[in-house]
Amino acid sequence: MKIVLVKPPERSKFNFGSFSLAVLAAALEDVAVMRIIDATTMSGDEAVREILKECPDLVGITAMGPSSVQPVIRLTLALRDAGFSGPVIAGGHGASMYPSYLMEGGADAIVLGEGEMTFRDIVIHGISAQVDGIVFRNGDTMVTTAPRTLVDPLDLLGTPARHLIPPPPDGIFLLETSRGCPHGCTFCETTRFYGRRWRARSPEVVARDIQSLVESGAMMIQIADDNFTASPDRVKKICRILEDGPLPLFMMFFARSDDIVRVPELAQHLAGAHFLRASIGVETTSQSLSAVIKKDIPLQKHKKAFRLMADAGIFSIASLIIGLPGETAEMRERYVRDVVELGADAVYFLPFQPLPGTPLGTPTGETDPVIVKEAARLTAEFEKHPVVLRRMTDLAKEPTVRGMLARASIGRRATQKAVQE
Repeated sequence: MKIVLVKPPERSKFNFGSFSLAVLAAALEDVAVMRIIDATTMSGDEAVREILKECPDLVGITAMGPSSVQPVIRLTLALRDAGFSGPVIAGGHGASMYPSYLMEGGADAIVLGEGEMTFRDIVIHGISAQVDGIVFRNGDTMVTTAPRTLVDPLDLLGTPARHLIPPPPDGIFLLETSRGCPHGCTFCETTRFYGRRWRARSPEVVARDIQSLVESGAMMIQIADDNFTASPDRVKKICRILEDGPLPLFMMFFARSDDIVRVPELAQHLAGAHFLRASIGVETTSQSLSAVIKKDIPLQKHKKAFRLMADAGIFSIASLIIGLPGETAEMRERYVRDVVELGADAVYFLPFQPLPGTPLGTPTGETDPVIVKEAARLTAEFEKHPVVLRRMTDLAKEPTVRGMLARASIGRRATQKAVQE
């Protein structure tokens, strides 16, 4: 069987979609001829031509998130209009959240949650009720099969089929070292996709993968995990293995403040292994809202985490969610002041999205346009704050990776200002 996996044409700054397809392809190369097409920057017609040129027996399309659902539908309909009659399978986080939309848009089946073993079963056995973890149409009825058992241990998954995708245009290579999260934040769809469960590759495998990427020329690596530091002891083992190199210029990761402060020496271990850019989900500086979203981390703990990272030379980014249920105007106006006091190097205020299937979700998952504007306003207000400007100017003078990232951040802001003017 010849299979084409596609990242659809869409406005996207991320290459996670094509990377996730390389992970999927690695689970199928022994049973099918695989091709990956990253159509992110293509027109719909170009994407269809590229796909049909391969004469595929089956097409798989990834919906990275909610914004990818309509691009997947448009591509599916265009394939049908062009005469493709084979199965079209949609997967990814967006597909798991909006399966009915994609089925109505022409998909033959939707992969729910983790896709490697499910897609493999479809390829070998076809679309049927015996395949766990899918939605498919049986006449006029949509059938949802039994949940798929997750891959465990995660080391069972092969090395991503990077030979099927081009090098990332931004020079940032992606690497997945774990899946899921053990916490139950009510705004987050990770637990819907993977369950409230965290699984990880072994430290030896992670270190081998990092070293392999570096030896092939990777200078920047993004750890794609939802929560890289869920097990501080595992991270310390990875760092110790990496001590002898080779190391990239720097690696980026997502973490939680409570994990960082749980093992105070963790930040130094991370820095020593060149994990030098951390994104921390603060979400809100209101303790009452923290309880609502079930991420009840005291501000002092966040503040300690950012201090530990600064002391270790790690560039830190805080992310907050604007428009959470119960948020007041007074809370919102305190956010910038509160985050400046936390000491993060950079901040992103993100609009709340009530994702379907989450405790705070709605059927459509639509974001209030007013909240989108408020998030952008608060991000700009933080960046213009005199304390932040002084910090970033001083930091940019340092001959370190943290200083380099500060200079890049200042340059990005200057470019955005010039475009706006």
